[in-house]
Amino acid sequence: MSKRVSRRLAAAALVAFSVGSFQVVTAGSAAADPVSILATPTCSKSITYQGALVPASSGNSVNCSMQRGNVSDAVARLQDTMNDCYRSALTRVGVYPLSIDRNFGGNTEKALREVQRVAGTAADGIYGPNTRRAMLHVDPDYGDPCRRVS
Repeated sequence: MSKRVSRRLAAAALVAFSVGSFQVVTAGSAAADPVSILATPTCSKSITYQGALVPASSGNSVNCSMQRGNVSDAVARLQDTMNDCYRSALTRVGVYPLSIDRNFGGNTEKALREVQRVAGTAADGIYGPNTRRAMLHVDPDYGDPCRRVS
């Protein structure tokens, strides 16, 4: 690798790590999700998006990510959604009902891996754009209990 390319990569990494509301997902952990290879904002809250409650960043972007160690309202939204939309899958892996504690811990990761498997996306335990598109989300009015969003 040339020094020029190396300096550019180092500068890009510095920018990505200096912004507190972003997390960097390594290429190895997100091979099936090329969008996640770049720094994506961390999900911190939830919004209504395409008729469903969906985790979002503080800037209202639904192109955000969460993984083990995150603590936020968005994690609580994900936990609640998995309880409501994937009860049988969570029961099968022994984590239903999933505690809605805002903490993306071991049980949330285990639940998400099973939801990802059921939804047909990479079961890497990281919530990102591909998982958002693949899984079902709760309708805020509970008219149609769960729906897919793009």
